[in-house]
Amino acid sequence: MRSSSTISRWPGGEGRRALPFLLPALVVLCMVSLYPLVQGVSRVFYSYRALARQDVFSGWENFTLLLSDPTFSTAFLNSIVWTATSVAGMFLFGYALATMLNSKHLRFRRFFRTASLVPWALPGVVISLIWRYIFLPNGPLNAVLGSLGLRGPEWLTNPSLALWTCVIATVWMGTPFVTVMLLAGLQSLEPELLEAAAIDGASYIQSQVHVIMPSMRKMILIVFTLETIWTFNSFDIVFVLTKGGPGSASMTLPLYAYQNAFMYYQAGYGAAIGVVILSVLLLAVVFYIREVLR
Repeated sequence: MRSSSTISRWPGGEGRRALPFLLPALVVLCMVSLYPLVQGVSRVFYSYRALARQDVFSGWENFTLLLSDPTFSTAFLNSIVWTATSVAGMFLFGYALATMLNSKHLRFRRFFRTASLVPWALPGVVISLIWRYIFLPNGPLNAVLGSLGLRGPEWLTNPSLALWTCVIATVWMGTPFVTVMLLAGLQSLEPELLEAAAIDGASYIQSQVHVIMPSMRKMILIVFTLETIWTFNSFDIVFVLTKGGPGSASMTLPLYAYQNAFMYYQAGYGAAIGVVILSVLLLAVVFYIREVLR
């Protein structure tokens, strides 16, 4: 009978022993993730015909329609702008908060660390409803502006402001996660690095840019990748705040896919939009893997 040390040295020995224990979880994972994914991708090649009252095979027709759909182009651009600005805002505010919460001179650090998690603990729909109330014409934000002698705009119905209201709500909801991750990275840094930078005469900004951030490179990449995926896939904030309006001023790809699949009964067209979303996010994942393995 082989000893445990012999099995651990045998190539793939531990993997073969663990496989029977992993099979039930793999089966469940395939049922709830892989099978719906395959079904969703297969729907791309079918279109609903109202006269026939059934889905018929249409080949690449749905992708062809995407190329000539102005609403899809607007939704794609809005998704890029929304994701880029939201993730950038989350990182800037999260890094500033993490630096502050990591300071030894901050009083009541435990209280502030706990309080910073409140937006992250709330459901996305609740956060969206809170911000919808704030942005109402007679809401708190316009009331504050009115007390300062300023006339508040129509935040949710102004085409040039609607998307940015979604950005503000998204940044507020996502900043706590970024803060926690970056705070963990800051606490894992070796004190000798900062001491060496101080001895070399590096300023605060130089220490942040040339010492701290390079040392937290992998952590920052994880934060950017996860927040990019979550934000690009986010549905609830835009749906509750603006429903993609006015017109298509704040339309995003997830919301447009939902409308086509469940409101216009064009499941194939909605699946085609989902494939586009999947392709964009795969690019983000590939970039992350390449940077980590470099």
